[in-house]
Amino acid sequence: MKTKSRIIIPAILLIISLQTPAQETLNHNTIFSPGIFLGYGQGFYVVKDEYISKEKYSGSMPYYNVEWVRFHKRNGYRLEFEYWKTTDISNNKISAEAQQFNFNQDFFYPIGNFSLFSRNVYAYLGPSVQLFYYEIYYHFVSPGTFITPTTFGIIGSLGINTEFIYWVNDKLNVEGFLRSNLISFSGKEIDERKYEDESSPAILSVFTATKIDAELTLRYFLIDRVSLSLGYRFDLSRINKWDPYIAANNNIIISVNFKI
Repeated sequence: MKTKSRIIIPAILLIISLQTPAQETLNHNTIFSPGIFLGYGQGFYVVKDEYISKEKYSGSMPYYNVEWVRFHKRNGYRLEFEYWKTTDISNNKISAEAQQFNFNQDFFYPIGNFSLFSRNVYAYLGPSVQLFYYEIYYHFVSPGTFITPTTFGIIGSLGINTEFIYWVNDKLNVEGFLRSNLISFSGKEIDERKYEDESSPAILSVFTATKIDAELTLRYFLIDRVSLSLGYRFDLSRINKWDPYIAANNNIIISVNFKI
């Protein structure tokens, strides 16, 4: 019996000593998922641009995403391209097509961590640069004619981003992300006769031109360098100068990450 105790007790102590360093290695660097991200989503899109119509157009819109993310010892950065396109939005019997793209460059820095339900949440914060562009084609039909008036706009902005990563276990993370512009160089199609004393584009604050996106994601690590995620994404773009424009997307997104 004493012999068995002498074997079992050192074995338990050895297991504990091997597991403890794995927990201690969790930090802002090691918990972050760098590499290439490829994403696809489907969701609901609503838009109104009063340059063409005061009516709201809505329908389904797919979403495509490519990201490159790196994290160094003290900071990280993200390059991201997003694209949406739909031919399936309408208002009553009038249909329309829309497309938009967004280029993001984010820099982020660890700002600490806190405990939630006995697990650590790792927080990041940093500046962002965005370039957003949209186009809408309206299919108006009148007797004997078929016309497609077009409107477009752009928001080039400086902003801020923040991210939270909640470690559940070695296979599962819950991740939250928020990005918002602060100041922008924005413009859109306008009636020059109506706004002859104003120019487009112009420098606008976040209260006049808004570009916000937020995500909540569940990430599962398949193998050492590959993970899959399922998430919800909300996107709002708005220019409340000249003839107002506002659009919102709700998407469910599936993404794969290849760690490099």
